[in-house]
Parts: sequence; structure tokens; C-alpha cells
Amino acid sequence: MTQVTTSAQLRKMIEEGVHDYFIQLNFGLRSSKQIDYSPETEKYYILNEIDDTEQELDEKQLFDRVFTNIGYAIQNGALYSYE
Repeated sequence: MTQVTTSAQLRKMIEEGVHDYFIQLNFGLRSSKQIDYSPETEKYYILNEIDDTEQELDEKQLFDRVFTNIGYAIQNGALYSYE
């Protein structure tokens, strides 16, 4: 398990083959996600495992809580990889 502290670290981990992540929630709960990134499109591709929804987000949207809590989790030390 590795804590993700920046979007650059997240992109590097994805490039190295790490795609399974979770947001640590209150009371030990987790929000699991599969995350991929395309340098060509500069987009993150996210599968939210809790409800099987998919998202395609740019960097700005990744840090906008209207779209996802991933950026907020990064900023608050709550995003981790399962590996």
C-alpha cells in the first residue's frame, strides 16, 4: 500500500503499471477505483468500483470535487494504491 501525494506521482505509478487505488474514508471504509492515464490526451480514465461508473477527466477536473474526490483525497493524504 502506497500513499499518493501528488498527481505527478499518480501518473508515474500508472506508467509503472499500478492501476488499483482507493480513497480512505471515515470509519475504515474505502472507495475503490481503477485509474489509467493517457499522455496523448492528458486525460485520466477512472472506473469507480462502487457503482461501476466510468469517468474521463483532465487534470483540472481531477481536482474539482464536482467531478470526483480523487484530487481532494490526494491533497488530504487519503489516496492509496493497493500495491
